[in-house]
Amino acid sequence: MKEIRADQLTLLKNLLSSTNDTNYVRVLYAAWASALTTGSRYVIDLVKAEIDEPTESQRRDIEFAIARMGVTNPYFIAKQFVEVNAGGSLESLNFKSFASLNVEDEVAYHHACVAISLINGGHMCLRSHVGSLQQAGVPDSEIDATMRLAAVCHSLKILASIE
Repeated sequence: MKEIRADQLTLLKNLLSSTNDTNYVRVLYAAWASALTTGSRYVIDLVKAEIDEPTESQRRDIEFAIARMGVTNPYFIAKQFVEVNAGGSLESLNFKSFASLNVEDEVAYHHACVAISLINGGHMCLRSHVGSLQQAGVPDSEIDATMRLAAVCHSLKILASIE
């Protein structure tokens, strides 16, 4: 069965080793957000073998992203398909403002949100966070790498669960 996931393992390793001083923290946030969102010990161990674990404050930021996307992704997916004349905002979800979260690295946080939203199928949130990264001047190649990282972690979780 290992040959079935060989391409995915190579992709994961390539994405996690293609870092530099500018993007390392962004890749770290995206990798750990992806791994933790899958909930797969297998994927978490693969990521752990290739990239540092986040610091305590980075882990806090990543967990905030997971918690917030865990609510916003399904909520805003549902709002696309039903007409309910109430809610529809972050305030209605009782979320603190983004500024009050005091994230360590806003760009890295948005990379985490892109990864989580892709895995969760939260297309509205995905679009919003990609837009935030583009406004911040992040190259499309980095955004694409985050999306590939999330996709490969998701695939590896599924493959591990069917063996």
